[in-house]
Parts: sequence; structure tokens; C-alpha cells
Amino acid sequence: MVDLSALVDAIQIAFTVDVLLWIAIGVMIGLGVGALPGLTGSTAIALALPLTFGLDISSVIGLVIGIYKGVMFGGSISAITFSTPGTPDAAPLIPDSEVLRKQGKSRKTLHMALYSSVSSDMLSDILTILIAPMFALVALAFGPSERFWLMIMAISLIGALTGSHFAKGLMAAGIGLFLASIGSDPISSVARNTFDIWWLSDGIGLIPLVIGLFAVAKVIEDSVRIIAGSERVVGAIAAIRQGAASTGPNLTVREFVTAWREMGIGFAIGSFVGIMPGLGASVATWLSFGLTQRLFPKKKIGQGRLEGIAAVESANSATVGPALVPLLTFGIPGGAIAALIGAALSLQGVTPGPRMFELFPTVIYTLFAVLLIGNVFNLVIARLLCDVYARLSQLPAQIMLPAILVMAVAGTYTFSRNPYDILVMLAFGVFGYGLRVLRIPEAPLIITFLLAPMAEANLRRALLINRGDWEGTLFNSPLSLGLIGGTVLLVTLFAVSGLRAHAKARRRRSANADLRSE
Repeated sequence: MVDLSALVDAIQIAFTVDVLLWIAIGVMIGLGVGALPGLTGSTAIALALPLTFGLDISSVIGLVIGIYKGVMFGGSISAITFSTPGTPDAAPLIPDSEVLRKQGKSRKTLHMALYSSVSSDMLSDILTILIAPMFALVALAFGPSERFWLMIMAISLIGALTGSHFAKGLMAAGIGLFLASIGSDPISSVARNTFDIWWLSDGIGLIPLVIGLFAVAKVIEDSVRIIAGSERVVGAIAAIRQGAASTGPNLTVREFVTAWREMGIGFAIGSFVGIMPGLGASVATWLSFGLTQRLFPKKKIGQGRLEGIAAVESANSATVGPALVPLLTFGIPGGAIAALIGAALSLQGVTPGPRMFELFPTVIYTLFAVLLIGNVFNLVIARLLCDVYARLSQLPAQIMLPAILVMAVAGTYTFSRNPYDILVMLAFGVFGYGLRVLRIPEAPLIITFLLAPMAEANLRRALLINRGDWEGTLFNSPLSLGLIGGTVLLVTLFAVSGLRAHAKARRRRSANADLRSE
């Protein structure tokens, strides 16, 4: 049932000057961060979180959604312009864009990526607006026990699906679970896992955690690479200057329309992958690229075709809206960026979940309106400033890394004015760098850190309802049993699949070693 008064209020709020300004700022930040190779939307939103504390919730929504939308297209700018993907999701663009650039069609390629991105993003946002309320109605039927098992299932699946190694993903989720337990017990207020450190009695702050893991760890990683001499800054800048100019003819309407099949495939794959927690846009882009190659072999996608650009960028942007559905309906972030958006809402006192549609309808409708408005801003700003953003990557790391570190320290301290938070941030920066060296994904850690308190609260609530009866609490309904069985089955399948993949890779390495020895 649509709350018409809340809808009208949301539309009025979304079109206020403040919200529109923050959407524009967010899109510009997102495009810039996406165009800088190595930086991601997670880093941008993590650095922006301290700023959101001083804003009203509608401006916060405008800022974080603007960054999200901008960064999804921004990664394709550097991928198309000089074959260096700004984000991992843009990597499948390179085979086609390299050939097209050599043919003098850089501008046409950028415009195809932009228009297919905005079109697919708009359609996926409409899909999100239609299906999210239905998912919320289903979620309201879940009691405390069912919500507990749903969160356990989400933590297990996100840990299993995120990253290249099954065990490492689950390890990251386990670390997040432990970190969430630090502080005071929510019922008895007894300190736990604080190691007698008084300033940990309130737990680890979200701001220093995410800034440390994403921003500071990135600074350390790139600094180590520069010191090791693996990055030739001067040579890289010279190469960028040669290839950064986006020249050539503009995209025609006919060329755009003829790629409708590829855009449709990208939209379908991106929407499906986006709504599944833990998969991410990289899965969507590679799936779309591979499927269009198989379905249309005569087009020779991957050998310099605009249709290939359309397929990849459509899948990439189609994940934006659907990725928010699990967050808004079940309170379960589908990925790192969704988790940070959920954190931004929580800092404003709005906890994502099924009751959000009932308790904060104006916030929900404002978010839906901003999703749609953000596409227009993304189209206009990217269309005007594509060439400018393409040259952002000329900035050497010696300038960018200190600037990021200064923003990280300033943002962490400004948020709470607690000097110990800076120590926590730096500690998690070093810890995050260790995770990157070991190739342990950060997303399961952050998501579990956010979900664990909610899972514990639901478990405690269910125990109170059932008077401390653990059996009645955990196994009290067919839905709970179904979630338990589904979790065990899916985790087992992913574990077996991972073991088979590693065994196959080991046999391949062994065969290659035998060939070299001969």
C-alpha cells in the first residue's frame, strides 16, 4: 500500500536545492574516484561517512547514492581511455575498447558506455522500486528466530561467495563476528573482549573500522608498491598523456539502438546478480561479456565492437538498484558498498530492514526518487566532464596517497573527536593491508560486523519469547528449519565446488611443471 502523503513529501524533499546539490557532488566524487585506477566506491563512501554526520538524512541519501552511481560508470572511463580499469568491474571493457581506441573511436566508445550505463541503471532502479515493497512484506512475516537464521545464512553465503577462496571468505566473516562482539553485552552491559582497555568498552567504531580497512589499507598498499619500485610513475604518466585524449566521431542514435539485445542481456544479468548478496558487479560484467560472445559469435564481441561495451556497462550499472533490495527489505547488505550505505542510514537513526517501509516511508520514497534523479545527474555530468575525468589518472600517486591519508585522519577525528579512534583506524589500516596481501576479502568482514549485533538481538529476543528454551528458539518453525537446511546445503555446495576448482588448478600446475621439466 503506497503512502501517498509520504510519497508527495519525498518528491518535494528530493527536488530541494540541498538534495540536488549533494547528488551532484556525490556523482562528481564518484566519477573522479572511479576514474582513478585502484580506488573504489567503498573507499569514497568510507571517507564520506564522517561528513554525513552533519547532514540531514535526505542530503546523506543524495551524497551516498550519487557517489555509488558515479563510481559505477567512472571505472569505465580509464578502462576505455587507456586500458586501465578504474574498478575491477570495468575490466571486461578492455578487449573491445583497445581495438576501438586504435581505430580512433574513443569518444564513441565512451558515449556508448555512458548511455548504456544510464539506460540500464534507470531500468534497474524502476525494477527495484517495484519489487522492494513486495520483498518487505515477505520479510515482515519473519519472527526473531527466522531473522536470526536468515542473517546466519547471509553471513555464510557472503563469506562463501566473496573472494576467490571459500575458506578465506568465511575467515573474514569470522573476524567480523569477533570484532562485533567487542564492547559491552547489550543486555547485561558486562564488558567482553575488551582486553581491559577502557576505551573499547563501547566497542569498535564503524567509522575508524571502514576508513582503516578501505582507505588507509589502500594507501599502505600503494606506498609499498611505489617503494618497491614496481610502479614507474613518470613512464606511466607519459603513456597516459599519449592515450588520454578521447578523440573521434560521436556515437549515432542508430549505433546505440542496434545494441539493444546486448543491453537487454546486460540488464537482465546485472539485475539478477545485483539482488543476490555477495556476488557483486564484477560477476555480472564478466557473465554478460561471456554470454554475449556465445550468443552472437558473428559480431565478434571482444574484438572491437560497441555492442561488447554496451553489454558490459549495462550489466555493471544494472546491479546498482537491485543491490539495495536485500538491505532495504531484510537489513542484509549485499556487498561492501551496500553495507556502507546501510551504515550511513544507521548513523542517521534509520536502521535498514522490513519495518523501514512502515516506520520511515518518506525516507524510502526519497531514496527511490534520488535513485532516479541520480541517473540524470550522472548522464549530464559525465557527458560534460568525461575528458576531464579521463585525465585525473595523470595525478601521480605521490600526490594522491598523502591526500587520502590526511582526509582519513581528519574524517575519523572530526566524527567523534576521540584520538583513540585514529589509533584504531591506523591499526585497521595495517590489518587491512595484511588482508590484501593474503587476498582475504574485506566485504564479508564489514557485512558481518554490521549484521552480528542484529543477529544477536534477534536471538536474545527469541530466547525471551521462548523463556530460555534453546530448542524452541532455534527450531520452532518450518521456515527456520528451511533456512538452516538451505544454509548447510549451499555452503556445502560452494565448499565442494571450491575444492574441485583448486584440485583442477593443482593438476594443471603439475602438468605444466612436467612439460617444463621435459
